[in-house]
Amino acid sequence: MRTSTTDTLLERVRAAATPRRLVVTWQHPSERTISPVAMLSYDGQNYRFHYIRNALRVAEFRPFLGFPDLHGRYRSDKLFPLFAQRAMTPRRPDFTRWVNRLGLDDDASPWEQISRSGGQRQGDTIQLFPVPTVADGRLECDFLVHGMRHIAERETTVGGRVVTVARDDLERQLAALKPGDKLHLCDEPTNPKNPLAILTTTRDDTPLGWVPDLLVNELHRFPNHQHAAVTALVVNGPEAGWHLRLLAHLSLAAPVGFQVFAGDEWQPLP
Repeated sequence: MRTSTTDTLLERVRAAATPRRLVVTWQHPSERTISPVAMLSYDGQNYRFHYIRNALRVAEFRPFLGFPDLHGRYRSDKLFPLFAQRAMTPRRPDFTRWVNRLGLDDDASPWEQISRSGGQRQGDTIQLFPVPTVADGRLECDFLVHGMRHIAERETTVGGRVVTVARDDLERQLAALKPGDKLHLCDEPTNPKNPLAILTTTRDDTPLGWVPDLLVNELHRFPNHQHAAVTALVVNGPEAGWHLRLLAHLSLAAPVGFQVFAGDEWQPLP
């Protein structure tokens, strides 16, 4: 049985509107860099897709199958095939297990699935990320903790202290973690790949993984982002794979008029 605190958390998160906009990113096949190139949205009736200006700046990027015109606007009353194939059909025998790992109910729609899972497929170059919502003075977002398979057995700087977590210790921390447990954010300026990197840690500052880079850039617009309220939403066992081990919910006070992904590179191509 879940605790009443956990029930309250899940009810509050599920009561919020399903993400209506997803950032579509593309990973360079050799350099492995991940860049935002488009937006996918859903208003409850129609799905829309358009490329953003940043797509023109990404080396070797080519339009996706089904969306050949970089300057086009696409609309459909059904989820576009390129993204629909990233959701699981309820006819699959493992459908219930899949959606439960995402923290969703058995009637989860394809849109809900790709919003939570990121729409990743093995060997694929496309990933999706929900655009954080800003309402009632708060920024809210669910995110899958990234890089968890790389956090073990490496030196990580947490609050000025160098920490190395053994893989067995990491598994014990995850096994003890429950939905509703509080997590912390910690800047990692010594990260060799991204000096803006933000770690997701347990309450005793054991590193678990990283905040996705797309969210990192937005969080650094808040001087107090380390004090964001971060809570474990879904915790899965090793059988789920590293990508789905930990889903977290983030809430942070936002100033009046704050907008996410509002720079020139995020604007639709004319």
